[in-house]
Amino acid sequence: MKLEEIIAKIEELPTPDPIVQKIIAVASDPNASAKDLADVIKLDPSLSVRVLRLANSAYYGLPRKIAQLSEAVMILGFKTVRNLALSVFTYNSLMRKKRSTIDHATLWKHFIGVAVAAELMAQVVGYPNKEELFVAGLLHDIGKVTLEFVSSEMFMAIAKLSKTLKISFFEAEKKLNLPNHALISMKTIERWGLPELVSQSCGGHHTPESFSESLYSDVISMVHVSDFFVNTINYGESYSYGGFVLSPYALNLLGLKPRMLTNYLKKLKEKLATADEFLKLEQEAVS
Repeated sequence: MKLEEIIAKIEELPTPDPIVQKIIAVASDPNASAKDLADVIKLDPSLSVRVLRLANSAYYGLPRKIAQLSEAVMILGFKTVRNLALSVFTYNSLMRKKRSTIDHATLWKHFIGVAVAAELMAQVVGYPNKEELFVAGLLHDIGKVTLEFVSSEMFMAIAKLSKTLKISFFEAEKKLNLPNHALISMKTIERWGLPELVSQSCGGHHTPESFSESLYSDVISMVHVSDFFVNTINYGESYSYGGFVLSPYALNLLGLKPRMLTNYLKKLKEKLATADEFLKLEQEAVS
């Protein structure tokens, strides 16, 4: 199947609903207040409940329980609350349908794992907008969901070759002369109208050196490193069964030394242990 055919099918995928689109717009408006953003979220009672539950989870480690959405916005920040809403949308719209080829729970766990890892990596290297890294990590492999939506047979053929040859999903796509999921992720994000930072980090997370001229080369490299570690510790299921290699370009660009990576991995495991509330989105959907 050609890339053009897959891109045409992307048009059939759900896009962020009007409420989520409004949340993204308000969260990006420097003149908006915490009440403005809370009022938009309140338009969807189910979303309101989930955002508050996530805000009160161990992942954020707040000293007391938050009862009001406006308070959650003020304490966590606009971008973090936007991320919570995007997390709920991504799961509800793309991953809760019954599928015979994808294990929802384990793929979602991989998505959350890379989101958490990327946000932590931003802190390690001193990148100021760690919230943007959460979104980039969360959506980095959304192209795999798109591929399965387009053709479950094609998806499983790629996964089978990856498992048989102990190579990455990305390498299996190349061997089968198929468009790669990173590029498909980028096209999906572009259609959703999310920032270029997110779309490019999706497109380059397997080949950061190919995006060395990008304005977001550091973000792309952070997602690449994060994806590597989440895969190597087997947190969730990415349908890649080997061939995980850290790009020397990415390590050099970010200034990551062996001791820093060792400390990062320790902190990552601790942080992932607090991510249960994100995983419960899947449990709620199938209960």
